[in-house]
Amino acid sequence: MSTAILTGQPVPGSSIEGDLRSLGFDVRTASDAAEAETLLAQVPGDQRVAVVDAGFVGHLHALRLGLTDPRFPLAAIPGAVTAQPAGRQA
Repeated sequence: MSTAILTGQPVPGSSIEGDLRSLGFDVRTASDAAEAETLLAQVPGDQRVAVVDAGFVGHLHALRLGLTDPRFPLAAIPGAVTAQPAGRQA
């Protein structure tokens, strides 16, 4: 399963957590950079991982294209980055 690490607390009423779950991500929340680093280190190297700003305001379609497109081992959109296993090993 893919993991998404949200940095900070989502804006009240935000659908970001549900959107990420609908894309197949296990969502974890980090309150600061140190916690994000710890959570990132816990994700097995053979899994996709994404780090997403909890204040992300883009559309679900932007998340889908930016975070799940299998053509790119590494990808970024404003407010989010992702790495497939091949990109994590580089």
